[in-house]
Amino acid sequence: MSSSTGNVNRGPLLGALLRLASQAMTERFNIWIKSSGFADIQPAHSAAIQPLWEAADGARITALARASRITKQSMSALIADLEAAGYVERVDDPDDARASRVRLTTHGRAYGRAVRAFARSIEAEWAQRIGAQRVEQLRDTLDLLRTKVFLAEE
Repeated sequence: MSSSTGNVNRGPLLGALLRLASQAMTERFNIWIKSSGFADIQPAHSAAIQPLWEAADGARITALARASRITKQSMSALIADLEAAGYVERVDDPDDARASRVRLTTHGRAYGRAVRAFARSIEAEWAQRIGAQRVEQLRDTLDLLRTKVFLAEE
């Protein structure tokens, strides 16, 4: 008998737990965003903002789509929204004169700092409830999955 058979009634599976945690964070995000001064941002925009935060020189839409695991068409729509609202701009790609990169504007970077501070406040709240070590272990485990599994699948 496999070890997984003994855990049939252990509770929600990992995917469900990740979804529930994501939903809890999104619900809090929606409340925060209304009073943040960034009311034109939606949770879906995170698919573009997050990888751009890590790419100071900007990135091509195809790279952003790949990093966020969405289609190029979906990423293009997000970028169009963010560009119209002044969060991102298109610039010439120094590596390819035919291409362009997208990068955060000053307004986009201000949003990035604000949303990261919000996320850190949620993490601090969770740390108070379940312990800082558990939250740090969760962060480490999820980052390990990101680097060793999700990025390896690309």
